[in-house]
Amino acid sequence: MQRFIHITLFMVAVIGLAACDQKPVVQPSGRTVKIGIVAPFTGTDRAKGNEGLKGIHTAMQLMPYLQNGDAIKLVLEDDGNDSVRSVKALKKLAATDKVSAILTLSSSGPVLKMADVADDYKTPILALLATHPDITRNNHFISQFPFDDDFQGTVAAQYVRDELLMDRAAVVINPESAHSRHLGAKFAQEFQTLGGRTTNMVSLSGDTDDYESVVKRVRRKNPELVYLPIRAKAVIRLVQIAGKMDWHPQAMVGDGLLSTVLTKYRKEARLLDGLLASDFYAHQAPLSAYGKRLKSAYKGNATTYTALGMEGYALLVNALNRCRDPADRACINRMIRSTRNFTGLMGRISIESDGKARRPLFVNAIHDGHMKYVVKVY
Repeated sequence: MQRFIHITLFMVAVIGLAACDQKPVVQPSGRTVKIGIVAPFTGTDRAKGNEGLKGIHTAMQLMPYLQNGDAIKLVLEDDGNDSVRSVKALKKLAATDKVSAILTLSSSGPVLKMADVADDYKTPILALLATHPDITRNNHFISQFPFDDDFQGTVAAQYVRDELLMDRAAVVINPESAHSRHLGAKFAQEFQTLGGRTTNMVSLSGDTDDYESVVKRVRRKNPELVYLPIRAKAVIRLVQIAGKMDWHPQAMVGDGLLSTVLTKYRKEARLLDGLLASDFYAHQAPLSAYGKRLKSAYKGNATTYTALGMEGYALLVNALNRCRDPADRACINRMIRSTRNFTGLMGRISIESDGKARRPLFVNAIHDGHMKYVVKVY
């Protein structure tokens, strides 16, 4: 599926974003620059694509033009979060549509496949959600906007061990997900390095597993915390079964989990009350001036995916503005990878020459559909 978003304005746009160092007034040039979007707009992961696109559109309301007056046009490709379709979308956007850069809202698995061929097309790609650490390895054209799973797993383990003073933790992973496998393994490795003991490392595949037997197996080892870097539906089922057994250990989930629950399983959101969550944002953390402007512009309750879309679009526009020619893909790629102290919604974001992002992580406590800010870690 392909959709085109045309931005046509009949008046001068007033743009005053400190985050992108825009001039207050931009005169339209009559030219257009194209940005490709690869995302799951259909299928089981459509919330990631649709929520992220809402954020991109919100940021576009404030920044419809580059500083040189070129209008921004989005070219959308739906990959359904499928690796084969993701690669096809990359090829089409780079070779046929000739976009200047690509934003992707796909998960780690599809983006890892895109990484295999990214250098062939020499088109800068900014991965807004994919957190697997290998995404930037062995290629020069994919950069990560989120922190990666090495950082997330390490901080989560350090918080559980050093702040909560817990000695025993169980880990449940989805072996079919590159993100889940790596995040669970990194948490367990760091937790053990800090002197903790991993009581279980359980693989949970699809919907066919006997969830009740999994809960019983984990409970027998008496962990103080259960780490759950797995899909939202699986977390809900495990919490439901544990509750029926009157077992209520502390549990911790990873980035985006609450956002998925609120968009797909809102009626079950109350089941997450009391869980800890590592994420890119927190509901009670102070907003930057840019964050306040976007909050005013966005109508509705923003999710993690929405916020990443807002920030990612703004950072890419910042990179485009620093190139004399906004069609110069090599320059855009260099500018993305030389972003320093960019003002995001709740903190500074830098992207290093290796494509890795340096940004804060929030440890939150979930309550009533909100992520209550506990601690912020750089």
